[in-house]
This record gives sequence, C-alpha cells and structure tokens, in this order.
Amino acid sequence: MAFLSVIIAAHNAEKTLPATLESLLAAIGGRAKALEVIIINDSSQDATQAIIDAWADKLPQLIVRQVNYRNVGQVRNCAVSLATGEYITMLDSDDLLKANSLADAVDFLEVQRPDMLLTRLLEIRDRRKISPSWQGFSPIPLSTNDAVRRFLQHKDFQAHLIGQFIQRKLYTENPIPAMICYEDFAIFPAMLMQAKKIFYQRQGHYYYIKRSDSLSSDLNASKIAPLVECTLRMEQTFPTQFRHLMNCHWFDIYRNHKKHLSADQLRTVKQRVDALYSLSFFLSKDVRFSYKKRVIKALWKK
Repeated sequence: MAFLSVIIAAHNAEKTLPATLESLLAAIGGRAKALEVIIINDSSQDATQAIIDAWADKLPQLIVRQVNYRNVGQVRNCAVSLATGEYITMLDSDDLLKANSLADAVDFLEVQRPDMLLTRLLEIRDRRKISPSWQGFSPIPLSTNDAVRRFLQHKDFQAHLIGQFIQRKLYTENPIPAMICYEDFAIFPAMLMQAKKIFYQRQGHYYYIKRSDSLSSDLNASKIAPLVECTLRMEQTFPTQFRHLMNCHWFDIYRNHKKHLSADQLRTVKQRVDALYSLSFFLSKDVRFSYKKRVIKALWKK
C-alpha cells in the first residue's frame, strides 16, 4: 500500500510521455517506497503502450490498465478506484514536474495530514523557459471560505486536479463523472467545501504545458455544455455569500461563449448576468475591479 498515488491518463502520448515520465522519476527522488504510479492508457493508437512497457521497471509500484473509454472522466475515475494511497495527485501525460517535488510533498503530507494541499500550476508555452529551481514546500494554511474565495477569483488556483494533493476519501465521496472535459470542475467545488484542513503552495512544482491543440483552442457547443452544467453545480455547492463571484463566472461564459449556448442555456446565463447590474455587486469587496469594469462596459453597450 502506498502513501501517495500518482495518476496519469494517457492517450496517443508517444511524443510527450517519455519526458513526462523522466520528470516524474526525478520528482520522486528518494521516496519511491511511499509512492505508486497508476497509468491508464485510453484508446491509444500509437506507441504509448510500448513506452509504458519500457518504463515498467523504473517506476515504483506501477499499475497499468488499457481501456477504451475515450473519456477522461471515466479514465480518472477508473484510476482512483485502483489507488491505494492516502493521497492522490494527477499528472497529465504531456506535463512536467520539478525534481524532488513529489518527495518533498510526501514529507509535508506525512507531517501535516491536510485534506488538500493545493498548488499554483506553472502555465507555460515555451519550454525553453522551464527552470529547475525548487525550494521545497512551505505552504500557508487557508480557511474553507478563503480557499473558496481564491478559487472563485481565479487567484492562485483553479479547478484542476493535476498538480494538487487531495486525500483519497474526498475522491471516493465525489466520484469523477464521465465527462469529456471539465470533469475536474465537476467535483472540485464540493471537495473544497468538504475539506477541513487546506494548505496552499504558491511556488509551483508543476509545469502545465499549454499547447495549440488544447481544450481552449477548439471550443464548441459540446464542450461549453458541460461548462454550464458544472457552473450550475458550483452555484448549488457554494454558500450564497459568494453569489457575486459566481456570477462573474457566468459573465465570462456569456462574454466568451455566447455563440455556443443553446436557447435554454442562454436564458440561464443571462438571468445570472443580469444580477450583476446591482449596487451590491459594485460594492462587493470580493470582486476585482477589473471585473467591475467589464460589467460596466457591457452595461453601457446594453
């Protein structure tokens, strides 16, 4: 039985997986006995499985499954069902970790035993800007309300499961739905509300490689529908004291994805956006001034 389970979902990842696994091995450092690695190969038609097989003897307590889900939500839920670790972290098959970062995470988690250790992802497009610098974990504690507020403000962290360290019990209590995208957004708010002990690490250990073929570069109605669904679920999860911040998320959907919304979705979104045109919204200390400016511009045009 492991202390930390590292989950990797792979699909046609032959070009990126070797570098990801190299970084994973370096991140594990001297704590291999505390970790297990779970790789789910979903419907790959390239050399992904051959690469996994070649690494079988290098990775600690390796568990591999080949599935044909073509669904990242199902893949991650399958991996969680196989995990034995007290904690789970997820690593995409085209991202990178800093050396010794997982070893340091295990050291911190063993002492503090938080429900969630949240980290800031290092979003990067130019791999030449990757730095080996790493000073270890020295996170700050967050109250649940502070964590929710930071999340809704898109400050410090967003609804990503990659790069986060979350107790396995929160995953078992919040099964990942079978969604083609936004599966992390579907459960992250509930996890935040259930967590009693939360830490946040600002210095990032996880390089989130942004690519031209990423989700955000190819949006359509089938991808925006789960975004609306997850935002509704978030609205039902968080206390009403955060309604203005949640309506900012609705405003982003309206402003950025209006053309992809169905008539019913558009009515739902507009109802929330209309609630922004209120004195309480403009007086809210939680809402950033930049959002207030955007709403004022939209109101002026309206």
